[in-house]
Amino acid sequence: MARIILTHNGAVVKEYPLSKERMTVGRKPSNDVQLDDPTVSGNHAAFLMLQHAYIEDLGSTNGVLLNGKKVSKRQLNHGDVVRIGRHEFKYVDDNAEDFESTVIISADSGSAGKSSAPAQPSAPPPKSYQVKVLSGAKSGESLPLTKPYTTLGTPGSQMAVIARRGQNYFLMRMSGSGTASQPPMINGQALKSESQQLNPGDVIEVSNTQMRFEEA
Repeated sequence: MARIILTHNGAVVKEYPLSKERMTVGRKPSNDVQLDDPTVSGNHAAFLMLQHAYIEDLGSTNGVLLNGKKVSKRQLNHGDVVRIGRHEFKYVDDNAEDFESTVIISADSGSAGKSSAPAQPSAPPPKSYQVKVLSGAKSGESLPLTKPYTTLGTPGSQMAVIARRGQNYFLMRMSGSGTASQPPMINGQALKSESQQLNPGDVIEVSNTQMRFEEA
């Protein structure tokens, strides 16, 4: 299934399945996705599900950016980032996922560009981190946290997101997932609505599966 993940200032706001042919985005309440953002036009853009997924600018004032470039209408590929005003939409195509798991369901695609500059031995390399599955069918497996966003959980049930901001990592609840009585857990405590910075050794529990955040 194709879906878009709405983020604002690095925090996940909500996830929308692209389950119909046309989903509009804009400031007016008549849109499928209403954005309270003065830089967004009343009817700003539309996500189209035809033979493929597309983003289309509906004649907005400030335009639509796809992976940093202004577009009028363009086909979407898994991992693309659409910016509308001050908000971003991550396009996710579950059929394109390489990591098959009911626990860790996705990591946003997009690899860092290769540099031809020589390595600088005087600068220590940044630490890399991963989550290691501690229980369930995937127990013992690890997933490197090399992408800006990594989604944990099971669609339609509990879901959480690990966001990388510089050298720090934060755990956030996925809006609309789980229930008030059963939110994702961190170190045995219910995850609050605001993001929480992760430290090595922290234990995350999502969809009754435990994972540990640790250095890779």
